[in-house]
Amino acid sequence: MALLYLTRTVRGFGLGGLSVVLAITLAQAGYAPILVGLWVGLGLGGASLWSWGAPHAERRLGRKATFLLASAALSAGGALLFLAPGAPALVIGALLLGGVVTSGSDLGALPTLEQSALGSLSSAEERTRRFVEYNLLGYVGLAVGALAAAPLSSVSLLPRLGGGPHDGVLLLYAALGVCLMPAYLALHLPSSPVTPASAPLLSAESKRHVLWLSGLFSVDAFGGGMVANSLVAYWLELKFHPSPFLLGSIFFLSSLAAGGSLLLALPVAKRLGLVRTMVFTHLPSSLLLALVPFVPSLLAASSVWVARASLSQMDVPTRQSFVQALVAPGERTAAAGYTTAARSSTALGGPLTGLFLGLGGGFLAGPFVLAGSVKVAYDLALFRRFRDVVPPEEASRGGGAG
Repeated sequence: MALLYLTRTVRGFGLGGLSVVLAITLAQAGYAPILVGLWVGLGLGGASLWSWGAPHAERRLGRKATFLLASAALSAGGALLFLAPGAPALVIGALLLGGVVTSGSDLGALPTLEQSALGSLSSAEERTRRFVEYNLLGYVGLAVGALAAAPLSSVSLLPRLGGGPHDGVLLLYAALGVCLMPAYLALHLPSSPVTPASAPLLSAESKRHVLWLSGLFSVDAFGGGMVANSLVAYWLELKFHPSPFLLGSIFFLSSLAAGGSLLLALPVAKRLGLVRTMVFTHLPSSLLLALVPFVPSLLAASSVWVARASLSQMDVPTRQSFVQALVAPGERTAAAGYTTAARSSTALGGPLTGLFLGLGGGFLAGPFVLAGSVKVAYDLALFRRFRDVVPPEEASRGGGAG
């Protein structure tokens, strides 16, 4: 369990730095806003597709081998971006490797495998608490990584094939992939059930739940892709021109706010139930998101962004726990993989935000208003479909909702 917490924290640190600098790096390497949005979306889409491939790879290669393969892909993606952020072919290759994720969401093969492993190591009663702890440490890493982005961005240790700033962040990200490998090798996990390669990954009942959740998560992910951290950093740069340190500080505070809010997720979930916690905390955050572009100053915009972050992530551990609760132990990797892969629609949000940023003027409000509206629709649809679906631990407590 401790090793999974460690790997989540380390990955969070790398993602925190990458989220602050990547879109700005690509813009300074000469790409137009629409291409910056496209590249960010491609990275998110690549990570989501790797989430889909993780359960298939685990069945053929084994869990540890899949962990190592995904770690190597993360490292290679960071290395390619370090070497040549101005070379489109290498940037595309780096993004399709699936480890370059620049949103607040945790996508890709590694989180899919980690969530499955965490579900396998947790009893029904302690599962949500484990996911809260796991995500809290991830946000601590994310916050520290965002704050470290400014000093790291000035470090250049190796010659490059193409231009671009923030070499220290990109090189560190590549190194982190290598550092994760010994931890994954040391994991002691329950053996996955041996099933024929032709056997379905999900039973009919599990598949029904997973398909519904995947469809709903894809709606939420589309909205989230429009306001990926790296694109919000780029938006703040275009509108207010903050210093790199101030920009990193904003995402440090928002990540701490998101992480701190997770401490409330468990008691709220015990009182309201997983589904109500997901909806009742996420809905106000979606409304706050739509307000961000209408405030007049950097301080005000940053305050609304941080306030939104203090509510927006309580649905993450509850969502992950809910998915794991609805399927059999042998189906957990597939359920985590498919529901995460469904978030590939996040890739569509990046180019749309790039288009809005390229148009400028009043269109700069577009990403936040549209993303907030889409997320409100997701919240309402999720509540309508799953409000009466009760996980085992809530059934034993008499429903878990008031």
